[in-house]
Amino acid sequence: MIIEILMDMLKALILFVLDLLPELPDMPFVDKYIDSFVWAIRSVNQFVSVPVVGFCFLAILACYNVRAIWSIIMWVIRKIPGVS
Repeated sequence: MIIEILMDMLKALILFVLDLLPELPDMPFVDKYIDSFVWAIRSVNQFVSVPVVGFCFLAILACYNVRAIWSIIMWVIRKIPGVS
């Protein structure tokens, strides 16, 4: 019961903050840009699989950042008592 009251107060606070934000105007020209972007992605997808390109992009980013990732892993391991 106490948690329900707290959640209701949190919901009211969130709704109040969202009501303070201005309403966005209707932008029909955005549909044209989104349609052209979707058309470009579909055109690329005919020749190269987009999920494969995304996976390759993530693999390249991971390989590029291996040193940073390794240093974070070693920092966490060093925080464990008794491990050097």
